[in-house]
Amino acid sequence: MRGIFILLWAAAILILTCTADFSELITSGKVRFEWVGHPNFSDLLLPLPLELSRDFLLQKCGHVFAFLILTFLLQTKFHSKAYILILAIALALLTEILQLYFSRDGRMFDMGFDLIGILFASGTRSLLTVHQSRQTYL
Repeated sequence: MRGIFILLWAAAILILTCTADFSELITSGKVRFEWVGHPNFSDLLLPLPLELSRDFLLQKCGHVFAFLILTFLLQTKFHSKAYILILAIALALLTEILQLYFSRDGRMFDMGFDLIGILFASGTRSLLTVHQSRQTYL
């Protein structure tokens, strides 16, 4: 059952990141895909925009939240920290590359926001594990 939740959450991440117009998705609920056969991979290296709008910051919080939840879900299924990190980071990288094929802005700095969520979930699990082990010895 845990595996199904992981797959559903990963599918939601893929749909949200590959829909052609995220703003349209939020405002109208319409999911629309536009395939770009030959994306420009150098777009992955573009820097953060100079002007950080409210919508931009909300999207970045969405990145953190999506990968935080994904990592928590992976932690319920797998015990290997390395395996969990590899799976979460691989999906983060995949989503950024796929966005280029779906007329979206795939950026490496977005992976940084994904990593914040991944590392926060991993750190939280580590802290809880240490806290629980200390409670056992007391």
